[in-house]
Amino acid sequence: MNNEELEKQYSPSKWTHRCSPDEVVKQHIMIVAEESEKAKSEIECQIDRIYGDTERQKLDIFGADTLPGDAPIFLYIHGGYWQMMDREISSFMVRPICKAGAVVVVIGYDLAPKVSISEIVNQCKKALSYVFNLASHRGSSGVYIGGHSAGGHLAAMMLSVDWMSESMQSNSMIKGALLVSGIYDLQPLVNTSVNNPLKMTQETAWENSPLKHLDAIKKTSSHRHIIVAVGQHDSPEFRRQSQEFQQKLKDGGLSSQYVDVADTDHFNVVENLQNEDYELFKELIKMMKLNINDVVDDMAKTSCN
Repeated sequence: MNNEELEKQYSPSKWTHRCSPDEVVKQHIMIVAEESEKAKSEIECQIDRIYGDTERQKLDIFGADTLPGDAPIFLYIHGGYWQMMDREISSFMVRPICKAGAVVVVIGYDLAPKVSISEIVNQCKKALSYVFNLASHRGSSGVYIGGHSAGGHLAAMMLSVDWMSESMQSNSMIKGALLVSGIYDLQPLVNTSVNNPLKMTQETAWENSPLKHLDAIKKTSSHRHIIVAVGQHDSPEFRRQSQEFQQKLKDGGLSSQYVDVADTDHFNVVENLQNEDYELFKELIKMMKLNINDVVDDMAKTSCN
């Protein structure tokens, strides 16, 4: 594939079936921002909890003061090609997930070009260590990690970590993952404009690719269920990467499923998690062993501090 074709394949907005590329990005930001504000106004939350040394190394926790201690925790990592988006507009899926009975944590991280892809991965490890401590303190039934696009890549990288060596936490703490339209081999991005702020070489791109760490993922994930999802109107390359990654997980003996979400593109495939009738939302709730019908009656916001 020449560089021009690679550029097109890894430009998700060019493949939307709904509107122009510029419009779909604007709509996405508007929708996730509006829904995130609703979550903060309606769901009890703890905002701007610090897990690291820089301004973006913060996380938001929803439902922890309302839900029982053993409630599962869903940790979400936003996308944006490691150079855009933010935690502050990434809590759009919180309301239905909390109401179904799970605590939700949304993490932020520094962006390129300020930091490298390796540093972003390290920051996500720190954030997850923070959440493990929260889960242990609460007596949570388990942590489930999710992410979209670049966040899907980062969530997949977290599956490869030996958490006992990293933070003296059991690998069994992570029970499952929802990876939505992720990138699992970063090497094709090296010769695209996506790499301008990242400045990855082929070597650093491969070192930070979940595909390189399949053996580690297999070793740490025998007890986990991993959902790999992609939109019908994602680009052929995004779809190929998701299909191949899930197949390798399956071939490695892991519990995994591939979900090809009809009539969605790279953006509304994750936006729709705000809807409890949505296919991926139902799969997430089922993975966390929750029942959509047993919603929490009173998730009213009492404080957001």
